[in-house]
Amino acid sequence: MTSDRKNKSRDSYDSASRVLELADSLIEQTASSDEIAELETLMSNDPNRRRLFLRYMMVHGQLALTTEGLPQTGLTPPPDVASLISDPRATSESTSQSGETFTFDNRWLIPVAVAATLLVVVTETIRFTRSSQPLGGSVATTAAHYDNRNLPILVVGFLETDRNTDLSPTTLTVDRETTRLTTTEGTEVQIDGPALFGASSQSEGVLFQGSVRASVTRPGTHYSIQAGGLRVVHRGSDFRVATISSDRIWIDVTDGEVEVQSRVRRPLYHWGFDGNDAKDVSQLRVIGDHVLQSPGLVGSGALRFDNQNNAVVRIDTGMGSEVGTGEMACSSGISIEALIVSQWSGREMDYDEIFRKEDGNHRMLLSLQNDGESNDFDVPDVPPGPCLSFGLHLQQHGYSELDMPLDGKEGRPTLAELTDGQPHHIVATYDSFTGRKAIYVDGQMRFSHVFPIGKLILNGGPTPAEIGNHVHCEPFTGTIDEVAYYNFALTADEIAAHHDLAKLGQPYFPTDVDPSDRRQWRPVTLVRAGHPQTFNTVTGLAVQ
Repeated sequence: MTSDRKNKSRDSYDSASRVLELADSLIEQTASSDEIAELETLMSNDPNRRRLFLRYMMVHGQLALTTEGLPQTGLTPPPDVASLISDPRATSESTSQSGETFTFDNRWLIPVAVAATLLVVVTETIRFTRSSQPLGGSVATTAAHYDNRNLPILVVGFLETDRNTDLSPTTLTVDRETTRLTTTEGTEVQIDGPALFGASSQSEGVLFQGSVRASVTRPGTHYSIQAGGLRVVHRGSDFRVATISSDRIWIDVTDGEVEVQSRVRRPLYHWGFDGNDAKDVSQLRVIGDHVLQSPGLVGSGALRFDNQNNAVVRIDTGMGSEVGTGEMACSSGISIEALIVSQWSGREMDYDEIFRKEDGNHRMLLSLQNDGESNDFDVPDVPPGPCLSFGLHLQQHGYSELDMPLDGKEGRPTLAELTDGQPHHIVATYDSFTGRKAIYVDGQMRFSHVFPIGKLILNGGPTPAEIGNHVHCEPFTGTIDEVAYYNFALTADEIAAHHDLAKLGQPYFPTDVDPSDRRQWRPVTLVRAGHPQTFNTVTGLAVQ
């Protein structure tokens, strides 16, 4: 990333974050006249900030008007307010017709007026919401470092049966007959039951089971369907993909042709901290005087953290405007990988962050934790005590953490083993095609939990990722090296191979690969209209 792009990315994050901070002040009735003027200036200069502000205010307004979102106070929202926000699509549309000059005296005032009218009821509701799990989950007492805001989520389209309701990334279960989806880019998607299909973005879907047909109707737009390790990308206007078995798909093209692609098994990001990597320099910002360059666990360099609150490495890339956007947004799978030498205390309420990205309750984290009895995010339930935690938000399940107890039982390491002064290879993975969420230590799976197949990840958004700390209260103690971030789940064999290489002091990947090559898929072949073919989703080869 060039310096200009890095600065634009950082400025975009800073301004979006500031809009949300000022929106919170407005909701809580603490905004000063200067802050209101600042908010007006920020939004008058950028339609994306206006859109972010509107959606954020509407989310909180709608939460306040739901039974699930209200604390047990016996209060009900005023009916006139309910009518104001009953149709957020209409409010947004009328707002978009306002003039170029932005002031709080015109139609942009609507969400502010809604929030102000609701404040008598909503102020405590918002506080309640921030200290709770997402709607549908159990209420938990949370530590201050958990940001439980419900940030705006990417809209991918709408269903034929409910054109007035925006559809966020979700997996559709079609038991029989047909369900039709139209994406925000105009692609018509037909899902024929029985099927399990993930509407992951406006330009891509994930087929887990069954059959789906895509018709691209607008010139210049693109649509692809992922199935296992393959992706089918339109180069015409109409095609179908169907699963035959767990590792085979059938592709039939009605018009034009499609390109079949296989996944490149390399990370979206890899930070080696060797000091001579241009990518490291452009993406990472060291904050504080207690992040030190040290001899590499692999390569020439690593980062040393001395348990100081002001020490953190911020990743100034990969952010988006809302949940589901940005280069770090994943859908069907994820892996977070690192080499660490840990000196964590393991004491109650002590946290050592390895990697974290805090986009409200859509955060993701990999950290050493001892919550005691203060949080209830663990799925499955485990006894309180020191653990290695992998947190992720899954669609329909909300945010949860896979907390691996460091107790030495059932193949799990003890706290003493993980903090013995030696390098340890840590990998956390989730695969929506199997439902398995897992933690690997030193090349072996040590703890896992299986969710229903097809649950998409909901992550990404405006907050930068961090290495080695979070909000100046979860500093790492020890050395971190070779952090890698993937938008798919590494296999057990790949993880074992990476561990074997790391033990030898070698990088996970061949050193002759161009680090600027960010391609995630490589072409395999073309399938043309009238010539259907079957493919193995693991090998990528055509099957006769």
